[in-house]
Amino acid sequence: MNPAERFQTALGLSPLFARLLAARGWSETAALTEFLYPRLEHIHSPWLMLGMGAAVDRILNGIAQGESIRILGDYDADGTLATVILRQALQTLGARVSFHLPKRLDEGYGLHLAAIDAAIADGVTLAVTVDTGIREHAALEHASARSLDVIVTDHHLPPATLPPALAILNPHQPGCSYPDKGLCGSGVAFKLAHALLDRAGKLANPNNSPWPPMLQSYLKLVAIASVADSVPLLGENRVFTRFGLQGLAQPVNPGLRALLASALPKADRPVSSSDIGFRIAPRINAAGRMGAADQIVDLFFASAAEAPARAQALDALNLTRQQLCEKIQSEIAARCARDGNLLAPSLLLLSGDGWHRGVIGIVASRVLSQTQKPVIIVALEDGLAHGSGRSPANFHLLDAIATCADLFDRFGGHAQAVGFQLRAERLPELQDRLSKLSVAAANAEASDAFEVRLAELTWPFARELQRLEPCGEGNREPIFRTRGATLVSPPQVLKERHLKFNLAQDGARQTALFWNAPQPFPSLAAGATLDIEFRLEASSHPQYGDRLQLILSNFVARPASSKAAGITL
Repeated sequence: MNPAERFQTALGLSPLFARLLAARGWSETAALTEFLYPRLEHIHSPWLMLGMGAAVDRILNGIAQGESIRILGDYDADGTLATVILRQALQTLGARVSFHLPKRLDEGYGLHLAAIDAAIADGVTLAVTVDTGIREHAALEHASARSLDVIVTDHHLPPATLPPALAILNPHQPGCSYPDKGLCGSGVAFKLAHALLDRAGKLANPNNSPWPPMLQSYLKLVAIASVADSVPLLGENRVFTRFGLQGLAQPVNPGLRALLASALPKADRPVSSSDIGFRIAPRINAAGRMGAADQIVDLFFASAAEAPARAQALDALNLTRQQLCEKIQSEIAARCARDGNLLAPSLLLLSGDGWHRGVIGIVASRVLSQTQKPVIIVALEDGLAHGSGRSPANFHLLDAIATCADLFDRFGGHAQAVGFQLRAERLPELQDRLSKLSVAAANAEASDAFEVRLAELTWPFARELQRLEPCGEGNREPIFRTRGATLVSPPQVLKERHLKFNLAQDGARQTALFWNAPQPFPSLAAGATLDIEFRLEASSHPQYGDRLQLILSNFVARPASSKAAGITL
């Protein structure tokens, strides 16, 4: 019996869904059961993480002694939400706690000596980093020399030699046996919050629910951070995100309510991972990118009267961010029009004077999606080159730039996302070295679309697909392919940007939409034969009922003349 047949028998799955799961690499029924039916009990004990005991003892002792504690965070969505999570936990325990988030344009990422000095000047005796610190030798040596105790919580890949700290919480550090290495910074901060509340006896569970209600409330923020930081939505992250999304249906915090109302004003359905990725996270990230990360923390601690105005301020920052991205992308497009070989290298490095440092990571992600090549976008400013890179899942970008470590003033990140700073005059040498790396594996991957016939795309199958949610990094939304669909009528142009197709195959009909289709649109007549790649979208409407739509990502059309036409993204 093959895996698909076992899944049908053991789990009662349809043949098509079982085949899809087998094609996505699942082979063991027990592992698949845990994936399809995640439970809160699948979350690991925080005490399994190396350094947790020392960190909890020091923090609780500091609270008991009335010490001033400062959280040193990062300015992205993961770092700001990690700050919110730990600040809330510490306040619950009665701590005197403050926080510092670096100004992206003034300080850049990471810990800086100025932040350490400011903490000491304010009487802080214990600092806890979130989503940062694992590579910050200079800052932590400076703190140690001035008798400031620092606990590092981070999820980025550590260097060969760990920095000096009272305790380090990072599942990637040598000797840490914590089962799940894929946590984001907020996930690690949540582990610390869990352990602190546990040791302090704050996790009462009067109704004997599967998990203490207080902890479940934190999962809303961990879910947002996990999606925003593109960590694999597998294992523990999948549990965090599944239950965090459920919790977002009933937000209690005024700031969170205002954020959701602003990002999803017409939502009449549960919040999805796509909502986080495309609507919620960009608003949070926009604050950090524009140098106002403090506004995120302030939003989550705002009163019901203050929260709406704070959420609207984030909307304004997000609009500015969008305009800055469009400006850089337009400049890159103009360069490509002048130089057809600009995107030819297998690892792309594009730089520009005056490009806004706060948005180059977003631009890198968009160029990656278009080219499927590792890409680094560099902003040149005052003799410095500030870079942000993104890469496909099959290329380790941090390892690649680490081969040029001697060129950087500072650098860090993880396999698919990096950031760095170096002197501008060193940029040509960086480009030369990176161009010599073997990055053949980073070329566009062969499509892993799953073959189906239109008649197989039914409402029950679409409901089964919802078992894959939340989708994201490590658990991508399925892409389907069907060959030989017939175009019933010429494509309809919607709002001058989109295409609508009516397709038939084997007696079944489906509607397909191609959002923001590249132009010029191909001229296709009824009767043309299409090979298409798409994702399946299901919706329920009081007036129209249940319906399915195919959202195209690619098609090739072969008209009656047999001359191929089409669009490939």
